Amino acid sequence: MQRRTLGGIYECKLDDRSRFAIPAKVRAPFLESGAVVAWWLDECLIVVPTDHWPVLLNEVFGDMSPLDDKSREVSRFLMAGAQDQDLDKQGRVMLSPQQRRHAGIESAVTVVGNRDYLEVWDPARLEERFERMRGGGVERYARELADARA
Repeated sequence: MQRRTLGGIYECKLDDRSRFAIPAKVRAPFLESGAVVAWWLDECLIVVPTDHWPVLLNEVFGDMSPLDDKSREVSRFLMAGAQDQDLDKQGRVMLSPQQRRHAGIESAVTVVGNRDYLEVWDPARLEERFERMRGGGVERYARELADARA
């Protein structure tokens, strides 16, 4: 089955149980298998369809050997912050206290579609990153990535 590319930016509020609704426009991939909500590489969270979580880990990190110190640390970090969840009738997932602390999330989140997963950000942290990119980072990073491929 071909995965739909997820994109866009969405502002969401947490309810009193620390849940937010996955935006309807990007919810479809999560309805069948549920979602994994996890700590991610930046100071944000990631939401991935449950059936795609192992695929994403393999695509991004390949085989992480338990004999390699760095692999063990990254694996431990990612798996400690990962929780499988079924969406409720309103398409909501819950953020644990540890997940909220990792991402600096209090009462609102900004959800960003990023190819085949969603990133969940504290709105101020994400805006700060976007401002740095607008200040010349996008072009520079794009050039560096293009040069690395050449």
